[in-house]
Amino acid sequence: MHGLYLGVTQIGYSFTGGLWPGMASGTALVARRLRDAQETRYLDLSGCDLSKVPDAIYVMLKSVPINKCTMAHNMLTKIPSKFPSNFTKLTELDLSKNRLNQFPPDMHVMQDIRVLNLSNNALESVPLFVYSLPNLQELFLQNNCIMDVEVSRLEDIESLSHVNLQNNPISDDLKSQLQSCNFTVLLGNSSVS
Repeated sequence: MHGLYLGVTQIGYSFTGGLWPGMASGTALVARRLRDAQETRYLDLSGCDLSKVPDAIYVMLKSVPINKCTMAHNMLTKIPSKFPSNFTKLTELDLSKNRLNQFPPDMHVMQDIRVLNLSNNALESVPLFVYSLPNLQELFLQNNCIMDVEVSRLEDIESLSHVNLQNNPISDDLKSQLQSCNFTVLLGNSSVS
């Protein structure tokens, strides 16, 4: 655990690779992006080599209603249980290109999410919280290991207009069910980006 001192408060960060020469610059990058988020309401922690979500986000953004968050291109394997309740105003959440395979049970409290990107992770099924997001319009799940989709529960999300499930080992029967849905579905294989 490494700390960034802001005033008298120590804020912990966990970066991959332990102590390495770029550690100070990585911490500075996260700190700068947190300060930016205080003004823009857009939290961009993409490409920060994070293995864990930094606790600093809860301190520095405590009273800031963040609308958009990206933590893409990191090495996250899970989202902490305190994340959803601290980011209930999100309309866009991008967690793509990580190693995610689990989510806290209360992710469904982020009821305002319209765009959710979980592509390029280690998911074997559509995370259950997805089915409880009433305002979800676009769902990106391509390039995972998804074999199971509760089609009827996806159809129950009235606002859903686009689902990308390309490059997942989905059965032909499930593909057929998905193609008859009332939203646009991308299936099959495409070039991996």
